[in-house]
Amino acid sequence: MRTTKQGQTGFTLMEMIGVVAVIAILAAMATPMIFDAILDARVSAVLQQARTLETAAARYYTDTGQWPRQRNPVASSWERQLTSNLSSSGGTVSGWQGPYIESDITNPISQSSEAIIFNEWRAAGQCDLDGDGNVEGDFLIYRLRGISNDVARKISDAIDGDGAVTSGTEAWNLAGKVRLNGSSLSTDYLIICLTATS
Repeated sequence: MRTTKQGQTGFTLMEMIGVVAVIAILAAMATPMIFDAILDARVSAVLQQARTLETAAARYYTDTGQWPRQRNPVASSWERQLTSNLSSSGGTVSGWQGPYIESDITNPISQSSEAIIFNEWRAAGQCDLDGDGNVEGDFLIYRLRGISNDVARKISDAIDGDGAVTSGTEAWNLAGKVRLNGSSLSTDYLIICLTATS
């Protein structure tokens, strides 16, 4: 800081550059931590939503004897069976005691991408829980589109504890309750097996 002839004080250009440099260094150090915290919060939201949907689907099944379908964005009005009593035939579902969740499901990772739960009897709904290469049956699945490999791996590690396994039939993206499906492992859809249906 310098003092002028009139007695005014002020900062020199070098002092200002030093302050700006310190702020830039601190921002560069903090930015990755902020983004990691945001991603961790979204992963936690996926895990929480999966638990909520598993519980809601079990209640729906107890009441109706069927597994529900819930989709967002909604393609058909009957694809909101946890929040409204509509069947695929246009009628109502016998025994429905809902709503089973408070609002439509969302995709916490990719906000505008699909989030859906449904009972899938084809390969997409079959899960190899123990990694032996054989499926353990059909499952009610929670599917999220637009999930990157890194995010899917974090979710798999949180649910199955296998994020470090990258090869063989026990690889994180093939075995357990969580897997990443699609033509590549860049950005496709994540499947979480919620409840066995067969």
